[in-house]
Amino acid sequence: MMIKRTLSVIGFLLAACLLFPAKAQKEVRVWAEFDTSGWIGDALELRLFCQSDAPEKVNFPVLQDRISDDLQLIPEDSLRSSLSSDAASGIAVRKTAYRFSAYKEGAYTMPAFHFEFVRNDSLLQVSTDTGLVRFFAPVVDTVQPIKDIRATFEVSRKELWGEYFERYGFWLWIVLGIALLTAAGIFLWKRFRQGKPLFVPQKPPVPPVDRAIADLNSLKEKQLWQQNRIKEYYTELTDILRVYLAKGMDIAAIEMTNDELSAALREHLSGTPGHLAALLSVLDRSVLVKFAKVLPAPDEHEDSFKKVSDFLTYRKQEETKPLEPSENPKP
Repeated sequence: MMIKRTLSVIGFLLAACLLFPAKAQKEVRVWAEFDTSGWIGDALELRLFCQSDAPEKVNFPVLQDRISDDLQLIPEDSLRSSLSSDAASGIAVRKTAYRFSAYKEGAYTMPAFHFEFVRNDSLLQVSTDTGLVRFFAPVVDTVQPIKDIRATFEVSRKELWGEYFERYGFWLWIVLGIALLTAAGIFLWKRFRQGKPLFVPQKPPVPPVDRAIADLNSLKEKQLWQQNRIKEYYTELTDILRVYLAKGMDIAAIEMTNDELSAALREHLSGTPGHLAALLSVLDRSVLVKFAKVLPAPDEHEDSFKKVSDFLTYRKQEETKPLEPSENPKP
């Protein structure tokens, strides 16, 4: 008798655990409310609700320009959201409101809106019910003066300025042009009275080889490798070389890999094998420093600098060399 009673109690407890879990998940409930009728052009309101123990984890539908082909969102009314919760039950309700309108008379379907959330590692979706909204056209009395279809609403300063500029923008540009011409005339007149040139001549552009030599001298003054900043030293040294090759010799050296640049140098410097071999050795040494973390000896740092410097000096001499007269000048 005692054994039967004990088994009955155990069975009851197991059944209770199966039927009443310790912590049941609360379901997600969504619904939509909206104004069901109005005049064409009226601003009606759509409200989307989500009731859950964690509504912030539920993805609301994203509405941008329109709800459907016939129901358009009003751009001057931005998205408005609110959240209310019950501390006792732990249930919260999140609301998102929009304003919409239609500009043709008729009855239109309010579509179902889909909400998504993750539960038990699964993406679930719940939807609202569809509905019907009707827009009426006002009855026009030709005897009475025409009234506004839409109710009055406040207009921001930004919208007012946009409307003024759209209406009077042409004349504003003319006034602005006259003001600029007047200011330029006064400026030139003052410079003329002071005996100054009306226009300051522009400085001639610095040749790429001169810029590269100046950058090379600046690198030498930094004394990077003397401060054990070896990687930075080789990075700046090869960058100076790449920039000159791009601007002075029309080689797309800045975007090239080391192998591509080596191939391009073999093509363009085939007539000067000494400079070709020197630059290839500098590029190979820089790759070892940057990626293999090899530390060359101090005399190798000076050797790399000298090879790039000799190449730039050679290029400057070639670019400034006067053109030789033609062997067979024209009569």
